[in-house]
Amino acid sequence: MSFARRLVIVASDHRFGQHVQTHIHKTFLLTAPVVRFEDIPELVTAETDGLVLFLASESEDADRIDTAVRTIRLQQLPPSMAVLQTEDFASSRKIETESRYLDGGWVWPNHLRELNAWVRRTLTEGIPFADPANEPVAERIRRKLGEWTPSLEPLVEQLQIAAAHDVTVLIQGETGTGKTHLARLIHDCSDRRAERCLVVACGALSGNLIASEFFGHVKGAFTGADSHKVGKFAAAGRGTLLLDEIDTLGLDHQANLLRVIETGEYEPVGGNETHHCHARIIAATNWNLADAVERGTFRRDLYYRLHVIAFHLPPLRERTRDIAPLVRGMVARYSAKYGKRIASVHPDALRAIEAFPWPGNIRQLENVVQQSVLTCTMDELAAAHLPAMIRQSPAASGDSRTIGHPSSLAQNRETTERTVIVRALEKASYSRTRAAQLLGVSRVTLYKKMKKYGLLSKATPVLAGALELPLASTASL
Repeated sequence: MSFARRLVIVASDHRFGQHVQTHIHKTFLLTAPVVRFEDIPELVTAETDGLVLFLASESEDADRIDTAVRTIRLQQLPPSMAVLQTEDFASSRKIETESRYLDGGWVWPNHLRELNAWVRRTLTEGIPFADPANEPVAERIRRKLGEWTPSLEPLVEQLQIAAAHDVTVLIQGETGTGKTHLARLIHDCSDRRAERCLVVACGALSGNLIASEFFGHVKGAFTGADSHKVGKFAAAGRGTLLLDEIDTLGLDHQANLLRVIETGEYEPVGGNETHHCHARIIAATNWNLADAVERGTFRRDLYYRLHVIAFHLPPLRERTRDIAPLVRGMVARYSAKYGKRIASVHPDALRAIEAFPWPGNIRQLENVVQQSVLTCTMDELAAAHLPAMIRQSPAASGDSRTIGHPSSLAQNRETTERTVIVRALEKASYSRTRAAQLLGVSRVTLYKKMKKYGLLSKATPVLAGALELPLASTASL
């Protein structure tokens, strides 16, 4: 029995789904797959122009359908959509079947002629919905990248190699550029996808806790070790272990890590029994490890062990074509989370977002989108819903006079980024921790940015005056 991947039936009531599936099979000699609402993101792509038939029979289905329809339209995906309701549901609940987002809505089994006329469209040629169970790895990676970050599509071939082989992977890029997302994509497309994918934030651990976090410890290993603890290398099992901000590790911990990568062996803190690590290791860093090797702060042999397959993620300011799909996806996610009915993003809002330099990259963008969704009371996210720092940034307004007529795009970007950092510092009363939280970056990244722009050595009163700019309110950040 062949399945018609040009038509999918979305149902929470599987029995109702089977009745409709049987009718379509008898009428058209094809079988449309019945999927759950949570399966939709894995099926619908920017290329698929097939048909999605939502079935409504349970009280919760109205909200599920509304969210799914608005999400698909918000992301500007091409499928045609319709709703088929049971008689009981149609008499008790209201679905806007005449909505501009739907092709139609009918009652089962009263409107079989209308349903058949609509389903007949699936017999035309077109691109079928994705089939996650039989989708080639390369296609799955291409679909995932194209959905959110189309600028990274040239990485498909290398990502396929990384997913297919158990080798260490190094991912480099500024904080918030999507390194964790890329690591999880590699894991999800590998043979280890059924196992765990754990993240160790190396930069958040003090030196004496790293070994215990990595390898665990035995009872009595040190003061406060009242019981045995399983480390991340053991907890990951045969899955994937992402070591984030690996550049923050000291040389002694680097030596221990090198041994694990080379032999798979380690001992828990305070223990004598040798354990074996079976996890696949991916390392991520905010900085160029090759430079750290030359400075003597990172072991050359460990760098070579990690650098079997390497990826560099450019900052968001260099990936403007990714901003629109990222924003739409984030708006869809937070609209569903907060019960909003947003179905589109105004072009003016997108232009302002694309013009901003985003020193915190995707992490900061997500923070801003979340705030904007919360303040939006319409069915369209407008520029007025964006934080003042985004609306009033010199880059967004196109006012080059406020930033001193920089002679190049790079200077313009750096000047704007410096302005954003100063505003955040002022709002946070010059607390680096709070400013980093406002910007969506780590304290280490903020420190390096401040050092780059000469903000560390200046006294607090000088910071604002150094730019001779009227600082916009950052209350909405």
